[in-house]
Amino acid sequence: MRGKRWLVLLPLLLLLIGCSSKAKPNQNNHSTASGKFNGVTLDVSRRHYQVATLRKFINLVAANHGQFIQLHLTDDRDFAIENQTVGQTLNNATKKNGVWRNKKTHQAFYSKGQIRDLLAIAKKKGVTLIPEIDTPAHVNGLINTMKANGKSKLAKQLSWQSQSYGDELHLNQASISFIEKVDNEVGKEFVDQTNARFHLGGDEFTDRLSKNPAYVTYLNATSQNVEKMGFIPEAWNDGFLNSELGEINRHIQVTYWNWTADQAGELGAQRKKAWASMPKLISHHFKVFNYNDYYLYFNINRDNLKPRNVRYMVKDMKQYWKPTLWHTDHVTKLKSLHGIVGSSASIWGDSTASFSDQKIYQSSVQFIKAFMVLARKPA
Repeated sequence: MRGKRWLVLLPLLLLLIGCSSKAKPNQNNHSTASGKFNGVTLDVSRRHYQVATLRKFINLVAANHGQFIQLHLTDDRDFAIENQTVGQTLNNATKKNGVWRNKKTHQAFYSKGQIRDLLAIAKKKGVTLIPEIDTPAHVNGLINTMKANGKSKLAKQLSWQSQSYGDELHLNQASISFIEKVDNEVGKEFVDQTNARFHLGGDEFTDRLSKNPAYVTYLNATSQNVEKMGFIPEAWNDGFLNSELGEINRHIQVTYWNWTADQAGELGAQRKKAWASMPKLISHHFKVFNYNDYYLYFNINRDNLKPRNVRYMVKDMKQYWKPTLWHTDHVTKLKSLHGIVGSSASIWGDSTASFSDQKIYQSSVQFIKAFMVLARKPA
């Protein structure tokens, strides 16, 4: 599951640890110095926030010298945006207390009008909103939305059931064409921004250690499609194999969260050999972001929202993390910020427990503020 920043701590553990010594530019873009494009990723698919709360996050990022908020709009439990291509429209939804819900799936989503309102505020604050439509995995929400809204036959044609990752899209031309239509519809709302970006997903979909040409074709096609709209394309690092780096569109900027997708044991060791490290990507002229999931992931659950655990996460991050530390808490530091566009703190909604927007926002404020200070420091 996306979002591996685990934390269940006791005071003794706190004491013990405390005593021990973790692109192709488009016409709308301005140049960004290394390490200067920093922001926050919000999982708005598995955790629906009121629009008013998203405004607060925009204001928080802007007030702390941040540049972007990435909206993780698709995942296993929801497809969180109005989209006619997927079959989710206001005609088959209801609105209560400012929240649109699909009549069939009962999942909350953001209307295009709500997105436009958020974009207007973000532009005034100098914050870029980045949509993320995560494929080819993490598409259970997308597939279920299609099936519930008159597109069941197409959903079955496009997807298959992976034993490891649930619903996935076939890596073929039919899926490419469909996702390009989805992305085009989403992108129309987000394209008119400074430093406009579109995140294509690409995490936790494969155990492949050898070449995966079907994914390279898929990623190249979908990234070039959003480039035509005026976006810088982004993708998670999982599908970037050492053996294929010369074949992947180098305009894609890689959001790097973990070298092995948190897989331990023999498979983890094999992935370290086959999957590209951040230094390897930079040496092949890819631009990267530091999304280190050990320090920069805040998973919403009962334990992590406890004040003492929030304080620990903030203290731990302040003590050990820097933008050049790209993998877990190991000694994986780069010597400079060369090739690193920026970094992101991430608030993930893996837990199904119910917490108020106010609780989540208040618990994450110090985490985000501390991150923003560290992200701006020179290497």
